[in-house]
This record gives sequence, C-alpha cells and structure tokens, in this order.
Amino acid sequence: MPGITISSAYGAGGGVVAPRVAERLGFAMLDRAISAQIAQDLQVSLDEAQEGERKLSFADRFFRNLAPLADTIAGGAAIAAADGAAAQEFRADANRIMCEALAKGAVILGRGGAAAMQSRTDVLRIRLYGAPEERIQAAVKFGVVGAEAAEENLPKVDAARAKYVQHLYGRDIDDPALYHLQLNTPRLELDQCVDIILAAYQAFTAAQQPTEHA
Repeated sequence: MPGITISSAYGAGGGVVAPRVAERLGFAMLDRAISAQIAQDLQVSLDEAQEGERKLSFADRFFRNLAPLADTIAGGAAIAAADGAAAQEFRADANRIMCEALAKGAVILGRGGAAAMQSRTDVLRIRLYGAPEERIQAAVKFGVVGAEAAEENLPKVDAARAKYVQHLYGRDIDDPALYHLQLNTPRLELDQCVDIILAAYQAFTAAQQPTEHA
C-alpha cells in the first residue's frame, strides 16, 4: 500500500493540502524536513562558513542541522563528521523512514520524497508551486506569519529545500521530470487541489492494476 509524495514550494500550501489528502485516503502523514526555522539555521550556517576556515563547513552544519529530522538516534556528531559519508548515511536513513511509512500507506510532504522515490513506479509524485508574490500572499492567508516574515522566509526556505534535494539526491527540485503532476496552487482553492490529487491518485493506482482478459 504505497502513497504520494508532495513537494511544496514555500507558501504553495503543502502544509494544508498534504494532511487533507492523507486524511481523505486514511494514510499516515510524514511531514517535511525543511521548515522556515531550519532554513534560517542553515542560512546562518552558510554565513558563518564564509567567515573563515575555523568555522564548520556549510555541508557539516547542513547535516548537523538536518540530522534530528531523519529520526536518527544521536546522529548529529556522526553526520557532521564528513560530507560524502554523512550524506550517504543520512540519505539511507531518510529513505528507510519513508519506505517504512509507504509500506503501510503514506503521504510524504517534502523530505526530498520525489527524488528519493523516483525509481518507484507505485508512488505518485506531486509538486506544488506558484509565482513568488502569489505564494507570499498565500502564506499570509493560510499560515501564521505576516507579509514581511513570509517575504523573508520564501527565498531561504526555497533555497534550503532545493539544496537538500540537490545534495542528497543530485536532482533539481524544480525538474518537471521528477513529478507526475504539478499544481499552481495559489491559482486554485486548496480543496480543489486536494480533489485533483485524489483523482490523480485514483487513476494512478487503477492504471497499475492487472487487467483481466476474457
């Protein structure tokens, strides 16, 4: 019983759409790895890394900040130790968590799910996007932030999520080839997006059922 991965640009409504889709399907919900706070932490890490060699590298700080989000046990120090080895270990841990969730049926929001599951033919991959100015307005409308905070968060969160997917999976988060369906969510009602995704998932799963020959 697989499910759906939903990749959402900041303000594109992933935090609203994904739980509604999961609820309608009766699936578990696995939340995103890159929040606005983590993106802010990563931005600070990058600034510090550029100040001098005595600072931790961006990759080290990147994985140190992300380590707890992979549900690892005391994995921060190990992940901060080395770039390549850390990335491989972190990716394996993240993939295991997603695959375990999908085995029982799940909607995965973020976490590089589309890139992680790109070789699986039983997982529907969705991308939610929109023009930056429209996503800022949507973030204010559906979120808990004001316009100034949304405008500040958008480039940082988008960049952090893109970096996450690129560094772990070597893929461009905006590559349309990663997705079965992309929705310009600010131009739609969020319930319409839910309905479209559910219809797409129904068609997607039906197409995988073996056909009976008379």
